[in-house]
Amino acid sequence: MAMATDNIFDQVEALIASDQRQQLPESVDAILKLISKLPGAGALVWAVRYESEKQRGENSELMLTTMWQELKRLSAEFQEFCKGDPAKPEEVRRLVVDGMRKAEDLRDRRRVERIGKILAHAIALGPPSDFDKAEELMRVARDLSDQDVFALGHLYESQFAALNNVGWNIDVDGVNKIWLENPPKIPGTVLPGERDSILLKLQGLGLATAVERRDTQVGPNERVFALLPKGADFVRYAKGTS
Repeated sequence: MAMATDNIFDQVEALIASDQRQQLPESVDAILKLISKLPGAGALVWAVRYESEKQRGENSELMLTTMWQELKRLSAEFQEFCKGDPAKPEEVRRLVVDGMRKAEDLRDRRRVERIGKILAHAIALGPPSDFDKAEELMRVARDLSDQDVFALGHLYESQFAALNNVGWNIDVDGVNKIWLENPPKIPGTVLPGERDSILLKLQGLGLATAVERRDTQVGPNERVFALLPKGADFVRYAKGTS
């Protein structure tokens, strides 16, 4: 149903009140229909449908509530955003619906909240041309655990200033020096390979990259990683860093 108002807060409230949420995927729905034909399977199918829709609703509400709280915190930037192109409200509406869809089937509430924060920062801080970036960051948020985000946050805190000052031209010696002085200590990681696995995952998502290890600065069994601009954007959007 079309929304007559151009007020983005009103649009968000209308989205919450409406039911613009995905139904079960067609393939899942078809399987459940077949299972329901088996003797005694009706109750199981009902429970699956109920829990699925309940989780979708709860996740959408959590994501939208998180987004709302962040928008209020960023109210000055948001009001500035609202003064511009009248096409923006429709672009925002589509972005919010995309965020709802990405959040609906997640079990981890922290991932849902991060999607809400990414949405808020995309709306308040970035021009509409950055909305494609926001969609990609929301996709990444689905894949990152708390440990992954902690590791990425460490790279941001320790390397962002140095890399940003040189236009993101990675100085291998400089990154090795930072790594030696402040290596990432990720809660819950016990074995050396666990930290490498997390950092390699960040690399696979384009958030960080491995750099050459300098023998004179870092131990022989160390892998050294540098923050990438996409990783910095994720931290800014998902952790509330402006």
